[in-house]
Amino acid sequence: MPFRWCFAIALMISVLLPASVEAAARLDEPRETPSVSFERDVRPIIREHCLHCHGEEERPKAGLDLRFVRTMLDGGLTGEAIVPGDLEGSFLWHRVEADEMPPGDSKLTSDQKATLAAWIDAGAPTLRPEPEEIPPPGTAILSEEDTDFWSFRPIERPELPEVAHADRVRSPIDAFLLDRLEAEGLGYAPEADRATLIRRLSLDLTGLPPTPEEVHAFLHDEAPDAYDRLVDRLLASPHYGERWAQHWLDVIRWAETWGFETNTARPNAWPYRDWLIEAFNTDLPYDRFVFEQLAGDTIGIDAATGFLVAGPANLPGQIGKDEESMRQARQDELDEVVRTVGEAFLGLTVGCARCHNHKFDPITQRDYYTFQAVFSGLRYADRRFRGPENDRWMAQAAEVGETVARLREELDAERSSLGLQPPITPESHEERFEPIEARSLRIAVAATHNGGRASLEELEAWSAGAESVNVALADRGAKASASSFALENQTRHPDNLIDGKSIAEGYFPWISERPGPAWAQIDLPEAVTIDRIVWRRGFDGFPVAYEIEVRRPDGSWITVVDTSTRMVHEEDRRAAADITIDGLSSEEVERLVSLVSQIRDGKAEQGRLAAGPQVFAGSFGAPEPTYLLRRGDPMQRQEEVEPNTPTVLGSLELSSEAEDRQRREALARHLTSPDHPLTARVMVNRIWQHHFGTGLVSSPSDFGRMGEPPSHPELLDWLADEFIQSGWSVKHLHRVIVASSAFRQESTPRDEALAIDADARLLWRFPPRRLEGEAIRDAILLASGSLNRDMSGPGFDFFNQRGGLSDYIPVDHDDPSGWRRMIYAIKIRMQAVDVFGPFDCPDAGQMTPKRTQSITPIQALSLWNSTFIMRQAGRFADRVRADAGADLTAQIDRAVWLALSRPPTEVEAEQLLALGQEHGLDQVCRVLLNTNAFLLIE
Repeated sequence: MPFRWCFAIALMISVLLPASVEAAARLDEPRETPSVSFERDVRPIIREHCLHCHGEEERPKAGLDLRFVRTMLDGGLTGEAIVPGDLEGSFLWHRVEADEMPPGDSKLTSDQKATLAAWIDAGAPTLRPEPEEIPPPGTAILSEEDTDFWSFRPIERPELPEVAHADRVRSPIDAFLLDRLEAEGLGYAPEADRATLIRRLSLDLTGLPPTPEEVHAFLHDEAPDAYDRLVDRLLASPHYGERWAQHWLDVIRWAETWGFETNTARPNAWPYRDWLIEAFNTDLPYDRFVFEQLAGDTIGIDAATGFLVAGPANLPGQIGKDEESMRQARQDELDEVVRTVGEAFLGLTVGCARCHNHKFDPITQRDYYTFQAVFSGLRYADRRFRGPENDRWMAQAAEVGETVARLREELDAERSSLGLQPPITPESHEERFEPIEARSLRIAVAATHNGGRASLEELEAWSAGAESVNVALADRGAKASASSFALENQTRHPDNLIDGKSIAEGYFPWISERPGPAWAQIDLPEAVTIDRIVWRRGFDGFPVAYEIEVRRPDGSWITVVDTSTRMVHEEDRRAAADITIDGLSSEEVERLVSLVSQIRDGKAEQGRLAAGPQVFAGSFGAPEPTYLLRRGDPMQRQEEVEPNTPTVLGSLELSSEAEDRQRREALARHLTSPDHPLTARVMVNRIWQHHFGTGLVSSPSDFGRMGEPPSHPELLDWLADEFIQSGWSVKHLHRVIVASSAFRQESTPRDEALAIDADARLLWRFPPRRLEGEAIRDAILLASGSLNRDMSGPGFDFFNQRGGLSDYIPVDHDDPSGWRRMIYAIKIRMQAVDVFGPFDCPDAGQMTPKRTQSITPIQALSLWNSTFIMRQAGRFADRVRADAGADLTAQIDRAVWLALSRPPTEVEAEQLLALGQEHGLDQVCRVLLNTNAFLLIE
C-alpha cells in the first residue's frame, strides 16, 4: 500500500477513535485492570505497527521478535522487552509510551497504549499455547482473528428463514432476500411482464436479444413450465457460452498479444478462448474447470492451460542477458501467474505479498513464494495442441516424409549421373584435400544458403597425420581476420572463429557486416601440414558457394577447395539463374535446383506438420528452485521454499522435490475440495454479479479485509453449498437464480425504497444496467440482420495489425468476416477498439472482475455518428423493408419489435412515424439503436 494511504489510515484512526478515560489518566495513578486478550486485543496492534521491523524480517531489528509472548520475554539486544505484571520494568512499554516505537508518523493511539499497558499489568497472558519450537522470523503466525474472518470460515448450509411474504418465495434465494428486506420495511416489486422477462433472460444468458418470433411464442405459451423451458433453451444455446466466457476473460485479463513495449502478437492464443466457450456450453463441472486450467496438459487438454499464461510478459528478446535482468523477468512472469490464480479462484490478493507480508490479510511473503513454487516449472510458450487436428497433421507429416524421401532418391540419382560431388552439409561441414604445407588459410564465400550475411561459429584447420589437431586456435598462436564483421554486437569479431567456443555455451559467432561476398582468414604462427578444414554454422547464412585457399611458406596462394562443381545443399534458396556448375547446361542446373527446391519445401512442410498444431498455453518442465526473496529482490535470495498454498488455507503437503505435474494437480485438488472455504464462494458470487449487476460481495476478486463484506452472508453460503452439492454445475446455479422472484421483478423504482437502499443492493427491484460494449455491438448486428454466427477458430481483426509497436489503424469491415460476435475479435492488450471500447471494455492491461458503468460524451457520439452505426442502421432499414413491405407504419412496428422485443407505444409510434416521414426509415432505425430501451437490461 502506498505510504500516503498508510498515513491517511493512521490519521483517521487517531481522529475517529476517542481517547478513553483510563488512557488519559496518569500511568502512576491507580487504575482498574481490564480483561485483555492477547489474540483479540494485543496481537492486532503488534501486527499493524510492529511486525514489519520485529518479526517479518529475517533479522529482526535489535534482535527483538514480537511474534510470540515467549520471544518478547527473551527480548533482544536490550534485554527483556516485557516483564509480566511490571509495566515500569518493561522496556517495550517505555519506548511505546515515549512515541519512539513505532518510528515514523504511525504512532499508537491512546486506546491502543492503554490496551498494551493493561495486558502487561495483567501478567501478559496468552489464551492459546504457543509452539514448542519457535519458527524462524518471517513465518506466518495466524491468530484467531485471522482464521475466524468470514471468508476463511468453513461453508455451512444455513436454514431458510421464515418470511412474511412466503407467497413470493419461488426459490430458496427469495427467503434470504425477503428476510433482509422485511427487516428494513421493504418488499419485492411486482413481477415484470413476459415480454420484459424474455428480453432480460435472453440478454442475461446469451448477450443477444430475442427475436420477435421467440417473444410471440413465449407470450402465448400458457404451460406452467413455460418460463423454465425458456431458461433451458437459452442455457442450451451456443451463444450462452460466448456470453459467459467473456466474463471470465475479463477476470484473467486474457489477450492475444504479449503486452509491454512491443506488444507482439500471440497468434496461437485463441484455442483457450474456444475451450472456455465450450466449457461453459457443456456445463463443465467447476471443479473440473479449475483442474483443466491448472493441469489440463496432464490429461491431454492443452488449450485450457492458456489460463496460466493469459497475462502480459516480456519476450525473450526483450530481456537483458545479465543475470539480474533475467531473474527479474522470470519473477515478473511468475507474479502474473500467482495473481491470476490467487484472484480468479481464491478471491485473494496474494500478489500483494511479493515484497513483504500482506498488510491486511493473513498472507505472508513466505506464502507468496511457496504459492509461486507451485508454478516454477511453467514457461510462457507455445505447445503442441493435441486432439483430432494433431492426429491429422501427424498422418500428413508421414505422407510428406515419403514424398521427400522419393525426391531425395531422384536427386541422388541425377547427381550421380552428372558426376557431381556430394552436397554441403549445413551444420558442420568437413572439406578434405591432399596434405599441403600452410602458413595461412582463407574461406572466400560467394553465396550463403539464404542470401544473407555469411556466418561461421568456428573455422578449423586440422594437421595431417595420426595425431591430428586443430591448429587454428587462438591458444596455439593463430590470428584471425575478415573482410568485415557485424557491429551490432562487438563479440561477433573474427577472433570468435578461433576461440574454440560454441554458440551453445553462450558465445557469438563471426557474422559479416552485410550480405554478399565475404572472406575470413586465419594466419598460423608457423607452417603446418594440413589435410582438412572444418567449418561450423553460425547464426545467419552458412556458405554454399565458396573457395578455400592455402598460403604456402613461399607466400603463394593455392585453391584447395572449389564448390563451383558441387550441387549445393537443399536449404540453398538461390534461383537456377544464380547458379553455374562447370560442365552442366542451364537446363541440367534448373532440373537440379527444382529438385532441391521441392525437397527443401517438403522438409519445411514435414517439420511444420510434425511439430503439430500449436497453442499458446505454456510449456512445463522440471521445476526450478524457488527462494524467499528479501523485499522481493531476485538478487537477494534467502532459503529455498517448498510448493504450497497460503498457510491460512491449509497445506498441499509437498516437498521441494515434487514434480511440476504433482504440484499443479495438488493445488487443483486442494482448491476443489468441498471443504475449501473460498473456491465455491468466489465463483457463485461472480455468477450472482452478472445476473444482478453487483455481487453479494461487491469486490469479486478480493474476499480479504480490504474487500467488501457480503450483503447477505447466509445466502452466499447457501449458494456455495448448493453449487458444490449440485456437482459444481454452473447451469444449475443459473436456474436457481433466474427462477427466483428477485430476478423476475420489475425494475421500476419506488421512492420509499430509494430512500432506504438507493443502489437496490437489497434487491427490492431488479437493478437495471447497461449492456457491455461487446453485447451492444452484437445486438446491433443481430437487429440489422448482419450477425455472423460462426464460432471458434482464429479471430477477426479490428485493426490493421495484430500487435507491434506502430499505431493501430481501425479496419473498416463491410463484410461478414468482421461481423462475428465481438468475443471473436483479436484481443490486443492495452488497445481499445473504436465505438465500443469506450463502453468500459477492458483493455486486458489489468484484471477486471467488475466493469465500471461510465457515461461519457464519446459513447453517445460514437453510437450516433460512427460509420459502423450509420452502415448498420441502413442494413437494419433494408431488413425491415424486406420484412414489412412498403407501408411506413408497418415498418416502424417491425423495427421496434426487432430492436426492443415489444410493440411501440402510441407515443413512440406517433413520434417515429413523424421522423420516418421527414427523414426516412434509416433514421428511425438509427434512433432505435440509440435508445435506453435497446441498451439496457431492465
